[in-house]
Amino acid sequence: MQLDRLLNQIGFSKNEARVYMAALESGPSSAQDLAERAQLPRTTVYSILEHLVERGVVGKTAKQGKTRFLADPPEKLLSILNDLRVQVEKSLPQLEAIYNKSETKPKIYFYEGKGAIRKAFDDTLQVRPEEILMWNTDLYFDFERYGLDKHYIDNRVELNIHAKRIAGEGSVWHTRNKPRDIQELSETVVVPKKIFWPGIEVNIYANKVVFMNFAENNSVIIESKAIADSMRQAYQLSWIGAKTIQI
Repeated sequence: MQLDRLLNQIGFSKNEARVYMAALESGPSSAQDLAERAQLPRTTVYSILEHLVERGVVGKTAKQGKTRFLADPPEKLLSILNDLRVQVEKSLPQLEAIYNKSETKPKIYFYEGKGAIRKAFDDTLQVRPEEILMWNTDLYFDFERYGLDKHYIDNRVELNIHAKRIAGEGSVWHTRNKPRDIQELSETVVVPKKIFWPGIEVNIYANKVVFMNFAENNSVIIESKAIADSMRQAYQLSWIGAKTIQI
């Protein structure tokens, strides 16, 4: 990682990073000398130096009656990071209160590209709901194309997460996975292919609804109790209907 980029990430502006690096290289120097080394106007550098002194990464001294600036040892940067971490930890309760302030405001997460659909499946394992309601697609089994974890079902079972699955006739879910319902902690209902052969998968669990768009390689996670509850009711109607026409 380039040093100027690193300094930017810990709170230095572009010009502050240039002046700080100039001070590191120079030893005790005047603002004019540092301005020349950093290739910035003297008035700009003097203002930046005062700020760096306040931050505690540059010291100020006098030599023969003239002000000189000297960078503190680089280890000082670690104390800045530690102070920042402590401040963030102290502020977390307030930040979390703001983040969760409105339970009625849905949170929507959109992912695209290879790995986008895996993010959605991984979320089900992180949340660890008791049950996932699924409308399944056979595109799920194209693991390499979508960057999926081929051991996802085993991982779900290991976490004791149950599943209800609705799948099309002749699908892999029908021919291979339905016979494994017991070991996969699942109940799979198979319906005629002519009425159900989707190109997306939908999962409903906890307070989330996930749409996995295999055709366009993206996924959307909607976190909302109201939406999840409504979709859960829709799934139950779908489940009842699927059982009346199951293969």
